[in-house]
Amino acid sequence: MPTFYEGGPVQTVEQMVGPEDYAAAYAAAQSAVSPMHKKWVKAGICASAAIVVASFIPFYRARFSSCWAPACGIVLALALGFLFLFVQPNDIRRWAVELYRSNALLALPHKIEIFRDSVVIESSCEKMLEYWTDFAKCMETPAAFVLTGGRERELLIIKKQGLTNEQKEKISAHLAGAFASRYVKSGR
Repeated sequence: MPTFYEGGPVQTVEQMVGPEDYAAAYAAAQSAVSPMHKKWVKAGICASAAIVVASFIPFYRARFSSCWAPACGIVLALALGFLFLFVQPNDIRRWAVELYRSNALLALPHKIEIFRDSVVIESSCEKMLEYWTDFAKCMETPAAFVLTGGRERELLIIKKQGLTNEQKEKISAHLAGAFASRYVKSGR
C-alpha cells in the first residue's frame, strides 16, 4: 500500500481522539489558516476602528449638533471586537464538537503508521493512505500534531499524550522535514 522506500514505519502511534482533543485541534487549525483568522488580529482591527472613529468626533461635532453616529460606530466596533475575542472561539469549538459527533469513525481507536512519504490510518472499520503532499499544512501544538487538508481525512490529529520524548522528537523532526515551509510549531 504505502511506498516503503526504507522499510517499515518511522513511528507507529495507537490512539483514540476525544471531542475535546478534536475541538482544540480544529480551533488551532482554524487560527493557522491566515493571520486574519486569529482572534487577536480581528479584535485589534475592531479596536483600531473604534479609535479611528473616536478621532473623528471633534470634526463631527463641528459640523453637527450631536455625535450619535460616531458613538454608535464606536460601540459597534467594540461589540464586534468582543464577539471576535470571546464568543467566536467558543462557537468554533462547539462546531468542531458537532463535526466530531457527526462522524462515528472519528471516535474509534485507530493506529497511525508514519512512513517517509505517507501515513496509514487504520481502525476497525477503515484503512486509509495519505501522502504528505495531500496535506495543506502541519501544525505542532503542545498537545498534538495537527495535519490539515488531507484527501481522506480533512483533519488528522496525532496526540502527544502517551508518547515518550524521543517519539515526540522523532515525529516532530520527520514532519518538519516532510512539510518544510508548511510546518508550523505553535506555542499554544
